Amino acid sequence: MEDSIASLSLNDAEEESIQLRVESSNSETSYANGFVGTFLTSIVVHFQTMRSTLANVWHPIGGVSISDLENGRFLFRFYFEVDVDLVEKK
Repeated sequence: MEDSIASLSLNDAEEESIQLRVESSNSETSYANGFVGTFLTSIVVHFQTMRSTLANVWHPIGGVSISDLENGRFLFRFYFEVDVDLVEKK
């Protein structure tokens, strides 16, 4: 297992992806300031703990909405573009 993890890189392209559609401004739901993420761990991530921990670490100005997409994937939606920029830099 360690050999397979050692060859991982953040620059490697994912074989499968989730496409998010940007909604029009008339809609209440927008994915323009959102991204899908996963945790590289062999243990199960406790959703409530992860959500409160990341909100405390990131301190987003407009808040963050985190949804469980199942299969170890999470949708992170920010309400301001500046929050997305800050999280991407961390």
